[in-house]
Amino acid sequence: MRLEIGIIALLEEVIGKPAEKRAQFDWLCNKPYRKHFGEYYDVLMELYRHLQGDWKGTSQKSHGHLTPDAYFSEPYNFIFEFDELQHFTRYRKETFRFYPKNIPLAYETEVYIEFCRQQHVAALAKGPDRFRRPTADFPYINGRAAQRAFFDTFRDWLPTQHGLNPTVRLTEFEVTPILNGTLTGNDAKDFMEQLIKKRLAIPNQRVQ
Repeated sequence: MRLEIGIIALLEEVIGKPAEKRAQFDWLCNKPYRKHFGEYYDVLMELYRHLQGDWKGTSQKSHGHLTPDAYFSEPYNFIFEFDELQHFTRYRKETFRFYPKNIPLAYETEVYIEFCRQQHVAALAKGPDRFRRPTADFPYINGRAAQRAFFDTFRDWLPTQHGLNPTVRLTEFEVTPILNGTLTGNDAKDFMEQLIKKRLAIPNQRVQ
């Protein structure tokens, strides 16, 4: 079972509302469009060039949606992402250099940057070879990791521009006591509740 399935189920208990597991939004897709990013499009493309994106490959690939791990509708109205080890690469760390200061976030970027520093070697080594393959838009070794980092930026920047609350992120490192079975039942639920309360209490966190 994928790790996020159990975490999302526990989050549903804490919030008291089922999540939408296959939610799609017209503005959350696998290509950068000015009409979706608005004033942030130019800086997004600076990031794209920094990650050595290939515009021909991006333009020619099939259009598709980026499906969040979960979406909690009204009254919460936020996307939820559970970030496992493979997200914490040097590519992800680089994305934070380009985050506009006026985009509200529901997590502490400094914590994510530090996880990237600590975990980038293990993150790139995790999983099968396809995790490190080139992609059409990032056609080099570890291009898949760069693409993942780029798309994580979409999931952070776009929701608040389109009427949602900031994306709520949890990392596998933060829920280790749940994943390894140290906390179960009500203890796990209480632990998760404290994490989520903290996230929902900082919806205006800014990149420093």
